[in-house]
Amino acid sequence: MSHIHQFHTILTGSRPERRREKSDELVAVEQLSKIVRWASFGIWLCAGLLTLYALYIGRNLFMPILVAGFAYLTLRPVVRAMGRIGIPSGFAATAIMLAIATVFGTIGYVLSGPAQDMLQQVPGSMPEVKEKLGFIFDHLETVNQATEDISDTADEENITSDEKPVPVEIKQPAWTTSSPLIAGTGNAVSFVSIAAALLFFLMAAGDSLIVTVVSSLPSFSSKRRFIEVLEGVQDALSSYLAWVTCINACLGVCIGTAMWLLGMPSPLLWGVAAMFLNFIPIVGAMVGIAMVFFVALVSFEHASFAFVVAGTYATLTTLEGQFITPTLLGKSMKLSSVLVFISIVIWGWMWGMLGVFLAVPILIAVVMVMEKLEATSSMNAMLNGTVGKAAQPE
Repeated sequence: MSHIHQFHTILTGSRPERRREKSDELVAVEQLSKIVRWASFGIWLCAGLLTLYALYIGRNLFMPILVAGFAYLTLRPVVRAMGRIGIPSGFAATAIMLAIATVFGTIGYVLSGPAQDMLQQVPGSMPEVKEKLGFIFDHLETVNQATEDISDTADEENITSDEKPVPVEIKQPAWTTSSPLIAGTGNAVSFVSIAAALLFFLMAAGDSLIVTVVSSLPSFSSKRRFIEVLEGVQDALSSYLAWVTCINACLGVCIGTAMWLLGMPSPLLWGVAAMFLNFIPIVGAMVGIAMVFFVALVSFEHASFAFVVAGTYATLTTLEGQFITPTLLGKSMKLSSVLVFISIVIWGWMWGMLGVFLAVPILIAVVMVMEKLEATSSMNAMLNGTVGKAAQPE
């Protein structure tokens, strides 16, 4: 029996060592996999930061290109649908551009009168606004006076008896008072012109540009991947814009009706303004609230009613932003509210109000690209909080 036991020990004695070696190999593979994932994440992070810096430096060039590109991807299904019924892409592009110009021109023509009347009333309304909000201005004036007293006291202590302050008066040339407005108008006109021209030529070219890019790719897999990414971004942007447009139109109807019931002047103007302002996340709602508060303050006798009007506007936009839009778009877009806020802050800092407007479409495009590309699967998993699960062996 002893010989049999020794023989059995010889045969089975190495199994625990083999199991230990195998487990050590699995641990090493796991650690190497984690290192590769984090290295990939670091590379993509550095590339992203460099890209953001380049976009910030060349924002005057990239902004109209990006707007035209997003608009093209959104309208591409319309151009292709018109092509299937025999309409050439050039005629389709012309018809779409004319339709866009007609819609915005009609809206501008109808609302220009009430908007101009309100703007003309602003300078004369400031004394009335100051009178109705006198308690707020009194507190602000008290704080300002206290700040000036503290500053004067500190200056007197720092100035010696031999030193005397020299008053300096800087006169600004008269022509510079209007130059920011002229410069801003010129920049807006050039931006719209470049973006519209790019959009027209992209739509008129049809799929020829895409075919050229695809044909230049080296392998069949890269061509297929490019088409999948393009189609994914196009579908996501089209779906997002369609849903957001419908939601904003309903919000505009609700706000216009509420302003009419509250007795606000030009309720149609407020409805349309709310619809377009809501395309700008967070900032648009804040601008709308400030506008209706100021107009209500001028239009009604009691200042307290202005708070009611602004509160109604804020309530409707909050319901839309916190409940309706997340319910309708949350499942299809799969966007984290934290990522949306970070995107708004980054692009708003880089490109201003236009960056805030483009923050969500850019985030949608980035997420779709990351989902389609295998090379970014680890980074996508990190953003979704699934890195730990992906690293565990089955």
